[in-house]
Amino acid sequence: MAEKYDVTIFGATGFTGKNILDEVIKTAPKTTFPGQQPIRVAIAGRSREKLEQLVARLPTTGEGAAAGSIKVDVIVADAQDEESMRAMCRVSKVVIAAAGPFRFTGEAVVKACIQEGAHYVDITGEPEFIEGMMLKYHEQAKKEQVAIVHVCGFDSIPADLGVLYTKQQLEKNHNALPSTIEMFFKLHIAGNSGFAGNYATYASAVHGFGSAGLLRQLRKTANRPQIPKIGPSLAVNPKPHWVSKVAAYTIPFFFADPSVIRLSQQLVLQDKDLQASQAPPVQFSAYICIPSFKTLVITIFASTAFGLLAKYEAGRRFLLKHPRLFTLGVFSHDGPSKQQLAETSFSETFYAQGYSKELRDKHPNPEDLRCVQPDVSLVTSVSGPEPGYVATPKMVVQAAYTLLRQKDKVPNGVLTPAVAFARTDLIDRLQEQGIVFSTVVKN
Repeated sequence: MAEKYDVTIFGATGFTGKNILDEVIKTAPKTTFPGQQPIRVAIAGRSREKLEQLVARLPTTGEGAAAGSIKVDVIVADAQDEESMRAMCRVSKVVIAAAGPFRFTGEAVVKACIQEGAHYVDITGEPEFIEGMMLKYHEQAKKEQVAIVHVCGFDSIPADLGVLYTKQQLEKNHNALPSTIEMFFKLHIAGNSGFAGNYATYASAVHGFGSAGLLRQLRKTANRPQIPKIGPSLAVNPKPHWVSKVAAYTIPFFFADPSVIRLSQQLVLQDKDLQASQAPPVQFSAYICIPSFKTLVITIFASTAFGLLAKYEAGRRFLLKHPRLFTLGVFSHDGPSKQQLAETSFSETFYAQGYSKELRDKHPNPEDLRCVQPDVSLVTSVSGPEPGYVATPKMVVQAAYTLLRQKDKVPNGVLTPAVAFARTDLIDRLQEQGIVFSTVVKN
């Protein structure tokens, strides 16, 4: 049997898939892997013609191609054809899944990876898909010694690893027991071109909002453990409101991050084999920052209409037919321009509280802390370039490289980033790629 591909990108001809391939081409020559150089790369999808056209367009000289040192092979694989999926995974060490919406295409890749012993990372942000795969395949993946790691793009590496990093800083700097973390997400637009997104991202959101009922049923079936509260309950404000410390109006964060962070903590509580992969549990809340009252009103109006229509099949069809209308021109089949990508960045700020050892010694019973205010605070940040199509390829590629280089430090099973990569150097590798984890304020 021929030597396996180190990385196979499934869905490489899609908008984000192409960016992931570009990132592999750019970074692989500078990355060393045990026993082999250069890295072996394949791209996979349904259409051989499109895959070969993509390879033909790759630069053969210059920094982007490392003077042609990375050869890219083609694998024809269709999520509707189980044997083709198994054949793809059989010749792959790590599969990067980039074809969405994942609720339609993702399970075939997960299943084939587990059957053929390939590790897996993806860029999904769909809680229903993530939690369904955990419920169905976690034990099987452990048995086959395979790591299936979801949400390795903007959903939800910055948030999930940001919470992990913040817990670690509390413990490192103060020997403090974490209690609460509040996250505030900001999108920064430096120029006049505005922010834009690709249709596939929008379609995943439409189907995600439409499956809220299925997600509730999944969680009921999974019956995951309650996360213990340390200290007084964290107050969560569900209404739009002004927050002085971030100088912005805020609304609750309605994407995958809160679900993923909850899953990270529940996995550790539920699976004793994972206890070494996470710090103590923490209460968590997340908000999106809106810079002006006018933008706040527009956001509330658009999200309300979106949420109402997404509940019904006819409404979802209408939403999918008119992405520009319901996102005020933000999402389209064209996707963002190079200028829009260059002028956009993100930041997530984490406001944490915890208990010093001195205070814990005074209250040795954890239940007593429910009536005691934390005495340690810390502010951290995760920031980077445009989140969806610049930062996401950087993050998922570095996650794949981490599985190649440090699999001995990654547990097996269907995992979240914080559980999978807690004992690896992934945060350091992300720092080198411009995804910056930092401590802003120590107290």
